[in-house]
Amino acid sequence: MRFIKVLFLLALFVFSIFFFSQNNDVLLQELTLILDIPYVATLHSIPLPFGFLILLAFVAGSLLTLIYFAVDKFRGASKLKECRTRMASLEQELNSLRNMPISEEPSYASTETTKEEDAL
Repeated sequence: MRFIKVLFLLALFVFSIFFFSQNNDVLLQELTLILDIPYVATLHSIPLPFGFLILLAFVAGSLLTLIYFAVDKFRGASKLKECRTRMASLEQELNSLRNMPISEEPSYASTETTKEEDAL
């Protein structure tokens, strides 16, 4: 499996090299971002290369994904801790019920079954 991962990463790296070398002119074009808020202000950025904006968008998406999965992991860990605590208390209750002495009196469930059998 590790060998397949290495081959996949190598193929991705080679593909990236080909992509950037063939699209160098497009990626180096400068782009100015404009934010126009009506009646308030118009903001202009400095001219930025298009490739830099693509890289910035990729990094921002990666960070947001990382934050999302970190929050999900912490929620899962807290739920797991809660379930383990509940399981320990239920195991303790089960062990205490196992160690109780058996009484000679019939329980409610067994008296119900005998009444049903008598009715048949």
